[in-house]
Amino acid sequence: MNGSVLIIDDDAAFRFAMAKALRRGGYAVSEASSGEEAVEVLCNSSPPDVALLDLKMKGIGGLEVLRRCRPTPTSVIVLTGHGTVKAAVEAMQLGAYSFLEKPVDADMLRPLLRQALVEKDRGEPGTLPQITPLIGASSAMNDVRDFVGTVAPTEETVLVFGETGTGKEVVARQIHGQSNRALRPFVAMNAACVPRELFESELFGHKRGAFTGAHHDRAGLFREADGGTLFIDELAELPLESQAKLLRAIETKTIRPVGESGETEVDVRIVAATNRDLWAETQAGKFREDLYFRLQVFPVLIRPLRERPEDIEPLAIHLLERLGKNEVALDSEAWVALKEYDWPGNVRELLNVLRRASLFAISDTIDGDLVRRMIAASVFGNARDSTPPSASGQASRTSLADVERDHIERVLREMDGNITKAAAALGIDRRTLQRKLRSYGIEAQT
Repeated sequence: MNGSVLIIDDDAAFRFAMAKALRRGGYAVSEASSGEEAVEVLCNSSPPDVALLDLKMKGIGGLEVLRRCRPTPTSVIVLTGHGTVKAAVEAMQLGAYSFLEKPVDADMLRPLLRQALVEKDRGEPGTLPQITPLIGASSAMNDVRDFVGTVAPTEETVLVFGETGTGKEVVARQIHGQSNRALRPFVAMNAACVPRELFESELFGHKRGAFTGAHHDRAGLFREADGGTLFIDELAELPLESQAKLLRAIETKTIRPVGESGETEVDVRIVAATNRDLWAETQAGKFREDLYFRLQVFPVLIRPLRERPEDIEPLAIHLLERLGKNEVALDSEAWVALKEYDWPGNVRELLNVLRRASLFAISDTIDGDLVRRMIAASVFGNARDSTPPSASGQASRTSLADVERDHIERVLREMDGNITKAAAALGIDRRTLQRKLRSYGIEAQT
């Protein structure tokens, strides 16, 4: 049995059709025709693994069900024919796992169900580890979820394309987590971080004394990942000679550690990722054509955040929860600031901006001005959104120290220059604030 699913919907025809399809897929299915009935089932001692919850029902609606049952160990997938971003955001704030608009059929749901079941942490020994979900309600993210659900159960290699910070490793971990290898190792390698002369040792291992500095035997990443998945990020950084040996390892399922005369069998699935145009690299002679075509069987593109702005709100909520800032909210201007920016650093940059904003916020609400200043201080910061051009005509860069000073000055103004009150609002002690003020040459009341 794949897992237990509760269908909560006041549409009997929908419940019947969905239940029939899911039972054929090996799920144990139960039904609830109202929100009241759903609350009773979800709040009992043996709740289902996953619930499909309609938002619009007579009596208690889906959002009220989430409120009454919060927290629940059940992964709740919200389904509605009246979907809005606001409803999706509120559902996620109340603990929903994901959000889909009707019409929806079982084929669309199966990948998401598998993902929800894999990520469900029941706290039992030997169960599957919890992994980062694929957040977003955009069609682009739905396509990625469908792809993962389709390719994960196979044994094929996968090639993930996407800009830096889009979440390529998250997708790789999802593929592993939804595969038959989920209980075996997931091993990650960033090829950009490995010295060129050590690539083969890193991948295939080495024998003691094989080269200067090889003081001990090394298993190598292929043997560490045996039975599981090896994720190779920044694939284009592999030297051509190492590319040839990687291709042979994929095709023969054998490796030869540096300094060894014999080969070792390995059972490893490869998921590779790159932010480059590999076909252009191939045409330029920088990437092997045979390896390109071997990996290109199942390619998937993770689109940049600027092309899926509807994912910014659910991502921001998820990232704040990940930072342990569940109590922190963004006001309407903060949401505008997040959506106006084009996020060249993608999700990774969004995480960093939210981390800094939550640290600098003087209350449990982050405002638009603070978000724009955090964006301006970002390593990618696009000053056209928040910082005037310099005399040279170029957008000026705001350092984090400048942002801190501006923030302290703003808090001091709000506290009428009172250091004691400002220190309390900033969450630091009075002496620390006085020291910072002296370094900035700012005078204030005591």
